[in-house]
Amino acid sequence: MNDGITILLVEDSITDAEMIERELLRDGLSVRVERVDTRAGYLSGLAQGCPHIILSDFSMPDFDGLSALQIAHEQYPAIPFIFVSGTIDEDTAIAALRGGAVDYVAKSNLKRLAPAVRRALEESRTRLARLHAESRFSDLIEFAPGAIVVINAQGLIEIVNARTELLFGHARNEMLGRPCDMLVPGGFAPAALPPGEQAYSQRPPVAGFETQGRRKDGSAFPAEINLSPLKTESGWWTSGVISDISARKAQEQQIARLNRIQMVLSNISSAGLRIAEPDALCLKACRIAVEHGQFPIAWIGMMTPGSCEGTLIAWYGIDDKNIGRVRLTLDPQAPGAAHPACQAVRTQRAAVCNDIAAEPHMAALLPTALRLGMRSLVALPLLVDGDVEGVIVLYSAETQFFNQQEMLLLTQLAADISFALEHQKNQQRLRHLAFFDNVTDLPNRALFQERLTELLVRSEAAQAGQFALVLIDIDRFRNINDSLGRAAGNALLKEVAQRLLVANPAPRFVARIDANCFALIVQCGVDGAEVAQLLEPTLALRMAAPFALMGKELRLSFKAGIALYPLHGNAADTLLRNAEAALYNAKRSKLPHLYYNAAMNARIAEKLAMENRLKLALEQHQFVLHYQPKIDLASGALIGLEALIRWDEPGQGLIPPNQFVPLLEETGLIVEVGKWVIAQAHWQYQEWTARGLAPPRIAVNVSPLQMREINFVNQVLHILARADPSEIEIEITESMLMDDLDDNIEKLKLLRAAGITVAIDDFGTGYSSLSYIARLPIDTLKIDRSFVINMAHSADQYQLVSTIISLAHALKLKVVAEGVETADQAVLLKQLSCDQIQGFLYSQPLPARAIDAMLTERQANAPCTAAHVQLNYDNLAIG
Repeated sequence: MNDGITILLVEDSITDAEMIERELLRDGLSVRVERVDTRAGYLSGLAQGCPHIILSDFSMPDFDGLSALQIAHEQYPAIPFIFVSGTIDEDTAIAALRGGAVDYVAKSNLKRLAPAVRRALEESRTRLARLHAESRFSDLIEFAPGAIVVINAQGLIEIVNARTELLFGHARNEMLGRPCDMLVPGGFAPAALPPGEQAYSQRPPVAGFETQGRRKDGSAFPAEINLSPLKTESGWWTSGVISDISARKAQEQQIARLNRIQMVLSNISSAGLRIAEPDALCLKACRIAVEHGQFPIAWIGMMTPGSCEGTLIAWYGIDDKNIGRVRLTLDPQAPGAAHPACQAVRTQRAAVCNDIAAEPHMAALLPTALRLGMRSLVALPLLVDGDVEGVIVLYSAETQFFNQQEMLLLTQLAADISFALEHQKNQQRLRHLAFFDNVTDLPNRALFQERLTELLVRSEAAQAGQFALVLIDIDRFRNINDSLGRAAGNALLKEVAQRLLVANPAPRFVARIDANCFALIVQCGVDGAEVAQLLEPTLALRMAAPFALMGKELRLSFKAGIALYPLHGNAADTLLRNAEAALYNAKRSKLPHLYYNAAMNARIAEKLAMENRLKLALEQHQFVLHYQPKIDLASGALIGLEALIRWDEPGQGLIPPNQFVPLLEETGLIVEVGKWVIAQAHWQYQEWTARGLAPPRIAVNVSPLQMREINFVNQVLHILARADPSEIEIEITESMLMDDLDDNIEKLKLLRAAGITVAIDDFGTGYSSLSYIARLPIDTLKIDRSFVINMAHSADQYQLVSTIISLAHALKLKVVAEGVETADQAVLLKQLSCDQIQGFLYSQPLPARAIDAMLTERQANAPCTAAHVQLNYDNLAIG
């Protein structure tokens, strides 16, 4: 009230208006007074100001208080109206109060005005709150989501809402004043209430119960009634909220059925993990469906592997299997193909028949189904690895039993059985894969070693029975995979396996123990002569026959390593290790097979130790580069350098490349080492350049494994980023280039486009196919030293070198002769117009610090002649 009161004052006297406002303020009221004295001003004040209260004089020259009261009472009845006048008599005041005024105050007694204003405003607020509450109560009942029926103390219907009319079908006037048992037989009977609440003479109980409701058309429905007391002026009434619970009752039944199916799902999942045999699992699944799912009958049929037919394998339920005598078939034209079980296996989707009697294609089954009380069925396919393995069929005694919700769970049930079957199948497959090769289906290394151990135990117990363990390896198998693809490689492995099985008199002891390595057990005498007899005439002949792959005939070669029992070991792992050592040495030799000897393991151990040392060398940066000069024959100038790797192992000194590079190749370490060589040569070139020494182009050798890298070109360009690529020349061997000619040509084109020159190293030792030279994106041919060494004493070699030089010049290629060691060789090469030479005649490979001096002299005495180079080398006395 003290927050600010807006007063519309109807008063023609300004003095009286000020007096009234002052009195209100003096009494502590916070007021804002708007004075009007005409009808128009009064109407405007009502419309715009929305005052909290109206104070009005009774008689004024242009407008009277009764007119103001009438307007306020008709248009704004919620605004309290008080007369404040000096001329009103008692009769007039009473008439004014009857007309809607809440009070009157004489101007001569304004002390009453503030209390009267307070009281009028408080009563107005109370009245508005009550009206609002009554309106909300009425709305709550009328628009409540449930049917509400209020009965009076006599049990007659006093109030109903719109939902009641909709639920029962009666109009409102048909229900009011009638007993409530017209809607609920028995009414809101005390008998339906809890025993302690049946007597309620004073206050009805709060209670809820279920009963039957009756509609106007006479139909009944399950109803839930919740009662609550309602206090009225005429006593306690009872309010009942009535709900149709038909859907809930149906849902409860559905939930009960779904819970049973969930129980079936849980039990089948558990059984699937415990039971290892498919037939036992299927019988258990049928039993669970009947006992826990309360299906009268359940059966499972399985398709015969490799066939379009299937048969029943498990049954549980009513003891009459005639209903399950269904011939499963994938043929849609076969008799009985319309049965849901056949539909399910054919379409791989659930097939439902919710009324057997109404389906024409179920006519043959109908008499038996009716006799057994079966009215509906569902057939659910069992899928394993995406293929239909069988079907489970469930029967029900009700029509329309298999609805959408149940089908969701039943589909999951079939999926669980399928998963269990697939799990069993996978377990069998895993057991097979654990001991058999997945390509050839031969025993793998683990099973072969197990069988070999058993054989050794039997042989030792019998104190007899010498035999040989033979390991056979396919030469260059990786090339077949690379060129023809993995599928062709697998096909070859299968064919090799079949030939070995036919050739070996003990096929149980034929195995694939590695990617392209097979193992055999051959019975033999003490010296193992029978093994050679098997390998050379019998096995070799079978393997010599061409293999047909991808429309091509391939002739393969094989290497074998042999370990004899008991000469080379009496334990499985020892024999295998020794046979592998023999195979390793056979692959490095030109012999088709080798017997094990003790030195082989020593060499393998040495190789393993060397491999570990090389890995450490790469980690600890033990590799260094030496540089061998290339000399221009015409001018004698230093025109290039070839970077050659050395291994500076602590405590061992410099190790020459022929002792470790082949192992780098074999282990694949050459890829990382090769990248380091390019990066180191690049760094050295930049370092010399920064000191103003103007180094010539540096050639680096590239490994075949590097060239096979998909991103080889990007690797090289990344290393040489932000530098002049012409500082580096790439050298590749002829045989390496021919491994994958087209792909290598594309890579070399990209390198040359970036400014990197390319040289063919050791030309003449590979394919020697001169017809390919014109296609190659190269700049230089390097004649192998084997031709240069003999050219002074062999006319053929001289002629061959001459031909190579002439061909190269015809193709506008530079020619470098390697391994020049004598002045005679240099003279002959100059006569043949060879462009450049390198070899010990001029300089062996030198460390970078020795090249520093050579480059410094080259700067001071350009052009540097061959004599200058030789003198420089002699003076340095590099060993």
